[in-house]
Formats: sequence, structure tokens, C-alpha cells
Amino acid sequence: MTAGPLQARGRVVGVHGDVAEVRIATESGCHACRARAVCGRGSEQSLRVAALADMAVGDPVLLELDQANFSLAMAIGYLLPVVTLLLGTALFSFAGDAAAALGAAIGLTTGLFLVRLLHRRLLAGHLQPTVSVTRSSQSFPGESP
Repeated sequence: MTAGPLQARGRVVGVHGDVAEVRIATESGCHACRARAVCGRGSEQSLRVAALADMAVGDPVLLELDQANFSLAMAIGYLLPVVTLLLGTALFSFAGDAAAALGAAIGLTTGLFLVRLLHRRLLAGHLQPTVSVTRSSQSFPGESP
């Protein structure tokens, strides 16, 4: 069984050539969540997407992102730096605690560099959501009618 795409509703707040700025509606569960201060989901978020030909300011849109690509990006973004940090620590640990700390710093820096490199080379095209304009006049959660 495969999971469907991740979806978010939003509204176009600006169109600049072939790029549109979309403000994503907040989710109703974010207001009660204690972790909203660290995850950023409790406040309004804007992101830039490829603009459609008929897109205009104020249009409601539906953004969809393939869940497999999202999971791969999260694994690379969160696990790769940890793995390289631990590897750096293990490689330098034979020379003492100070060397292990230096190895951890080198490993973490290497992991963050690899994440940036992989994002630019491999993942950038796969992490762009598909955009579809919905012509409904309903207000989204977090918007005033």
C-alpha cells in the first residue's frame, strides 16, 4: 500500500514572472500543539513555486509533494549529518577525547556539506511541489472570510 502525496492548501500572494509566492494556510492542530514554536507550522508560511499561466494574486491553490521524495530528502537531511558525525568521532577516537571532538566537528561539517551538495545536484527538482489552482471561493483555515 502506497501513501498518497502530501498536500497543503494556500493562496497566491504574488506572481513575479514564472515564480509565484504562495502563503500556506495554517493547520487547525497547530494552535494546540506545544511544539509549534520549534517546527514553524503554527505561523503563516510562504514559499515560491513555478507559476502557472493563468495564476493570479488571490487564487486558492493546492500544493502536492510526492511522499517518497519527501521521505528521501528528510533521511538525507537529518540522518546523513548524524552518520558522518559518528563516523568522524569513531575515526578520531583512538587519539583521545580532544581528537574525537575534532573528528565529530569534521564529520558534522562534512555531512552538512554533503547534504547541501546532494540537495543542489539530486533533490532540487524532486522537491518542488506540483501546483494546481482550485477555483473555489472558500476560505482556508487561518484566513478570515
